[in-house]
Amino acid sequence: MDIKPELHLKQTQKLIMTPQLQQAIKMLQLSNIELNEKIDEELMENPALELEEREDEYDKDIDKDMLYPEISTDRKDNKYDEGFEDEYFFGDKSFSRIDGSAGEDKKREFIEGTISRKETLKEYLLWQLRLINISEKDFKIAEILVSYLNPHGYLPVSFQDISNEMGIPLYKLEEVLKIIQGLDPSGVGARNIQECLLLQLKNRGSYPLAEKIIVQFLDDIKLKKLDKISKKLKVTPAKVKEAFSVISKLEPYPGRQFYSEEIRYIVPEVIIEERDGKYEVISTNYFIPKLRVNSYFKKLSRRKGVDKRIKDFAADRVQRAKNFIHSIEQRGNSLIRVTKRILEEQMDFFEKGPKYLKPLTLKDVSLSLDLHESTVSRITSSKYVQTPFGVFQLKYFFSNPIPAQGSKEYSSTSIKEMVKDIIQNEGSKKHLSDQNITNLLAKRGIKIARRTVAKYRKGLKILPSNFRR
Repeated sequence: MDIKPELHLKQTQKLIMTPQLQQAIKMLQLSNIELNEKIDEELMENPALELEEREDEYDKDIDKDMLYPEISTDRKDNKYDEGFEDEYFFGDKSFSRIDGSAGEDKKREFIEGTISRKETLKEYLLWQLRLINISEKDFKIAEILVSYLNPHGYLPVSFQDISNEMGIPLYKLEEVLKIIQGLDPSGVGARNIQECLLLQLKNRGSYPLAEKIIVQFLDDIKLKKLDKISKKLKVTPAKVKEAFSVISKLEPYPGRQFYSEEIRYIVPEVIIEERDGKYEVISTNYFIPKLRVNSYFKKLSRRKGVDKRIKDFAADRVQRAKNFIHSIEQRGNSLIRVTKRILEEQMDFFEKGPKYLKPLTLKDVSLSLDLHESTVSRITSSKYVQTPFGVFQLKYFFSNPIPAQGSKEYSSTSIKEMVKDIIQNEGSKKHLSDQNITNLLAKRGIKIARRTVAKYRKGLKILPSNFRR
């Protein structure tokens, strides 16, 4: 058989991801804050795109002289222009009603009352290191070790890795780490929880039994198996209980007091509220600036006698601006359509609360709106909706159905709410285990596995029954 290369023509149909389509897809998944950032970037890059000025209604046809007749526009007669100083606006003006020392005290109180950034764990440790007698070489090594500490105050990196990377001898790392472990907060610089607790115990005094329990029975401490520890160590339960009391007062996360969570701003993309007995979907697009295509660039792209390169450049930028504006409009329309559909499907939630959330999948919404499932997924990601019961992610309203007795179905979210209610109402004396909760749900016709209840409980950040107090 003779094998040789040949050319063949073949017609096929396939979806091509044009730059315009790629941009539209990316815009769908942006939140309002991210979209504003994207608009700022595009305004910088594309001269054919500009902001549409929004003239406030109350600024139209208003004579400023009629509003402020006592303030002359002539600089010679305007006494407020004389001696224009920052002190007038930020100093004396602010406290003009308070004279003498009382005014100074008020200023000082204002300055001291301003919010300052909280000191970090690493800054606090370095400040202590500067106060003690330590060589410059050791201080540099200490800086390196401190930089490796995690927010809990632990050293998660091995000495061998640090030594290989920085070329510092292992014995030197051990020496400097002991210096750091002697600083405040107690237990900082530990490589595991056992070392952390032992460091704190050492600083508190001599507790040989508690030390032995930490070294040999750390897992049993977590599960409060005091009788087992008592038998193994051959000491009375009272002494074990006393040692346990000492251990329970230790801090497993020395860096906890320095935690500072980053402030996260959420601007809901849509609001669902009741008006005249009906629920309505309201877009918060007033956060998004209105855009338009620059008129000069539009004329330039159509003008005759203009250099071809200039004309092509203007036409390209005009088309890019039009595509960008269209993508924003398409995003807004899709968001409203999907949210309205969620409102229709989850009306019980908006009337009664989270426990009445129904099973709903992306496919259900995509079929009813004739949209692709991936489009619904993108439009609901990173988006928030304000409801009468709080602010939720749009993804919150989607969950797979869990069959119950008869033909009834529950969403995983509504079952989580049931688990939460059961635990909150269990009382202070008897704490229900995951199996007990599973049995209670079964009585309501909801048959789920114990491990599923455990997963939901962990998702709700609720401790197991033996740790709940």
